[in-house]
Amino acid sequence: MDFYSVEFAVFFSFVILGLVALKKQKYQHFFLIAAGYFFYWTTSSIFLLILIYISIVTFYAGEAIYISDSEKRKKGILILALVASLAFLGFFKYYNFGLENLNYILSLAHIDIQFTPLSLILPIGISFYTFSGLSYVFDIYYEKIKPEEYFYKYALFVSYFPHLLAGPIVRAGQFLPQLKNQMQITSDGLKLGITLIVWGFFKKIVIADNLAPFVSSVYANPMGETSFTIVTATILFGIQIYCDFSGYIDIALGCANIISLHLPQNFNRPYFSKSPTEFWRRWNITLSSFIKDYIYIPLGGNRKGEMRTYFNLIVAFLLCGLWHGAAWNFILWGGYHGILLSVHKRIHNRISLGKTVDTWLHTHGGLLIKIVITQYFICLGWVMFRSQNLQDLLY
Repeated sequence: MDFYSVEFAVFFSFVILGLVALKKQKYQHFFLIAAGYFFYWTTSSIFLLILIYISIVTFYAGEAIYISDSEKRKKGILILALVASLAFLGFFKYYNFGLENLNYILSLAHIDIQFTPLSLILPIGISFYTFSGLSYVFDIYYEKIKPEEYFYKYALFVSYFPHLLAGPIVRAGQFLPQLKNQMQITSDGLKLGITLIVWGFFKKIVIADNLAPFVSSVYANPMGETSFTIVTATILFGIQIYCDFSGYIDIALGCANIISLHLPQNFNRPYFSKSPTEFWRRWNITLSSFIKDYIYIPLGGNRKGEMRTYFNLIVAFLLCGLWHGAAWNFILWGGYHGILLSVHKRIHNRISLGKTVDTWLHTHGGLLIKIVITQYFICLGWVMFRSQNLQDLLY
């Protein structure tokens, strides 16, 4: 079941009717947990057990960290929770990728050993609900929030169906306080929710799905295509991926608004960004903030000198690329953005083109030039993201 199916429309209508019928808050919570589990079961079957496992591990890890009076013990529990939570994600998403690279290294060394990849199916949404669970553990460790008292409320946070399959990455501090309020279907919530859902469908079905065939045909075999065709396909891919992903998010936000449990915004007109730094404040906001708070800052952020800052940025975005997929083009794309952000941080406010030009760059015309230059580099990154192999990329 996905957002674009008739089955989901029936399912969501049933959820609305159930919430209207159930007046007691606790019953509403249990009903939504059951709805979330059913929704995930229809898409992932037995992998529902992983979702429940992540909920249990992160809930009790957070509680154990909170009651511990030893910093060493807290850190040990945090590491244990990280390993236990990331184990399934690492296995299903990266096992075969690691095996393929190991086989390649062995062949280069003329070692006659080859490991056979497994036929693995990646559980849908595992990256999103795993990261949501880990954010809870991190936030307790960093004393940003206190543990949730009731497991069923935490289980609802992890299994809340609008964000289960493709985000956004929700944090406990954003979601759990909302459970104190009675869930009501209001006219304002319906208006906003339906508007977002319709807009999301338009972006996904009318725009993204109609651009996809042309983009796929060019990138499936770019050899021999003209520069104009490839540039056009790349720009259209940037529009396609935005409309596809943000369209899904709009539907998720719309559903959440209707049932009064709101989700964080994930996109804010990213293609109007005037710098790479601004782009990542507007694009996939919940992921970029997760990377900043739980990878970049713990590595030292910008607190340990200029060169260390650039190193931290590049490492953080290499991991960002790997999060998007188990392939070298994603890692290259992540590293590229880490370097792009480092270069921008290095030259920002340090290079002057003369007082007249600097002043003009703050006019509407200058801002437009900044947007065009920024999006040029963003689109160059999309070439790396979309290319299927190194030969295609170099071509």
